[in-house]
Amino acid sequence: MAIDRERVEDIARNFLQQHGDVFNVKVYDFENGVWTAEAEVNSMSGERVRKVKVSDKTGEIISVE
Repeated sequence: MAIDRERVEDIARNFLQQHGDVFNVKVYDFENGVWTAEAEVNSMSGERVRKVKVSDKTGEIISVE
């Protein structure tokens, strides 16, 4: 089951909302079965840009930077 760009955006947003307010989620890369999304997260420790990698086959988060 391959997932699309919109679903990756939802997965990244839902995961990152656990850490703070999420803004400007952008899915910008697909390579070797892995989607890469980037978002701004505003939490108690300040604002950061986080990068989330999601498997195209399972929809699971592979890594967060």
